[in-house]
Amino acid sequence: MHFYTYTFSTAVLVALLLQTAWSYGQRSTFDIDNEGWGATGDPANSAALWIPSGGNPGGHIRVVDAATGDIWYFSAPPRFRGNKCSAYGRTLRWDQYINDTTQAHSPVGGRPDVVLAGAGLTLVYDLPYNPGINWTPFEVPLREDAGWRMNNLNGSPPSEAEFRAVLANITSLRIRGEYRTGPDLGGLDNVEMGAAFALDLDADNSSGAAGDDFNADTLCSAPYTTPVVDSDVLLFAEKPLDSLVLRLLLVKDAGEEGLALTQVLPAGLLAVLHSPTWLTLVNVGGVDAAALAQALRLVRYGHTSPAPTDGERLVALQAHGECGALGVRYAYLYLRRRGSAGLPGNAVTCLGGPAVPLFNALGGSPTPGGQWLPALPGGQFVAGVHTPGVYRYVAPAPANCPADTAAVLVRVEAPFHLGADTTLCRGDALRLTTPAYLTQWRWSNGSRDAFLDISTPGLYALEGSTAHCTFSDTITVAFLECEGCSFYAPNAFSPNNDGYNDEWQVFLSCLWLRFRMAIFDRWGNLVFQADTSESAWSGQWRGSPAPPGVYTWWVEWESETPQGLTRERRSGDVLLVR
Repeated sequence: MHFYTYTFSTAVLVALLLQTAWSYGQRSTFDIDNEGWGATGDPANSAALWIPSGGNPGGHIRVVDAATGDIWYFSAPPRFRGNKCSAYGRTLRWDQYINDTTQAHSPVGGRPDVVLAGAGLTLVYDLPYNPGINWTPFEVPLREDAGWRMNNLNGSPPSEAEFRAVLANITSLRIRGEYRTGPDLGGLDNVEMGAAFALDLDADNSSGAAGDDFNADTLCSAPYTTPVVDSDVLLFAEKPLDSLVLRLLLVKDAGEEGLALTQVLPAGLLAVLHSPTWLTLVNVGGVDAAALAQALRLVRYGHTSPAPTDGERLVALQAHGECGALGVRYAYLYLRRRGSAGLPGNAVTCLGGPAVPLFNALGGSPTPGGQWLPALPGGQFVAGVHTPGVYRYVAPAPANCPADTAAVLVRVEAPFHLGADTTLCRGDALRLTTPAYLTQWRWSNGSRDAFLDISTPGLYALEGSTAHCTFSDTITVAFLECEGCSFYAPNAFSPNNDGYNDEWQVFLSCLWLRFRMAIFDRWGNLVFQADTSESAWSGQWRGSPAPPGVYTWWVEWESETPQGLTRERRSGDVLLVR
């Protein structure tokens, strides 16, 4: 291992921080996976679908509408939640699109476009315009005077104290994705919550760790020679931090491994070693973040045993400032004997396809004979047996050398399903839709349309492919004669309180899901209305008996049938006799 002394010009550091301060905070670019984003409301799936291309740029996430019920929202993962008080005064920005802008609207009730909740409070925001069919950028200031409202869009503006309280304990961040009635889908990319604090243990992600964490190769036995941050560690804070706390977790050889400093700290900082696994860097002189970052570069993990236990260690780093305890970052340490693990790679396989040797997915020139984490017998990934995700190859290494690791991201493409065999009422039709992720497809009748409307019985098939896989599925559709929903409405009634025909109502033989009825006099005045078929008109209007005569009516209802939701309407007249 080589040792380096890192020297930075204060002017250069300040310039760098000023140039990049806008980008500090949490960010999701969706270039590897969906990063834990989901959807709430009425999406077809609560997990956002990761699309590796078509973003702005790179990958993005997509949510498909279930086409029923309420609107849906993109839902942020845990790293956008918790204590984000340093985001006050910064911005929340993202890129978004919808696939169809026809009938775009704000649903009844004035649903907000952004919902930020925490500390028992809810902040909502109404954007000045809707997303378009192309990527549309949005930027919302995170302060109380920027147009936010409490609880709903008609609520009062929050106070500064309320806004800061929400940011200090965010429990939910949602971005609206649905802007029209009917089936739709929406995409999201480049979500960023700015902050007055940032700690990235590996700014250029050269170690392969996700987010702001750091993957380190650890020497087998040489004491205190493994850094816990990368040389480009980034620490930014507008106001001086109080301290940085480092804890060694997942200890396997108690008393033989721990944390230490290899050099004297910069002036104004004090190191407190509570135990071999607990180190605090205290800011006694009010120094800036650059000095604390330099101190982090001096911290080492070490192991004194000539035969350390193999496995993963974890160093948790947490900053403390005027906002209290800020976000935790992790350094992942691996004790392995070094060979070359090669370069990170990607593998895509199909559910039901052959085993994939992940070793072949590594770049560079990896050394054979290592192992995979999680374990893979023979290094063979079998879709349906093993869980997709990140698999780390740990190369073999001679004594007194750190192990080299490289990650392979494995994705499994699953086949589509046209649905269970079904029976419809004769005269009805069934529409089959191609899955959104297919790049090519063909129906059994040779059609390459996105939909297939079925009105005759038979076996129907769809063959489709992505960039990597080809799948097919079939569905059998039968038809039968169905008795419709019978309807009866009397043509006269006599509301004279004699116990016979004193009320008028309609009768349905089916269970309805939604019902509306209205009755009008001969001048078109609405004299009675109801939203349930059990409601009856007693012949009263505005608290008095309605005059005898002919009244017109109409009835609408929706009911569930074998082919789905059906809407029907009837109309007629009724004679009121007194």
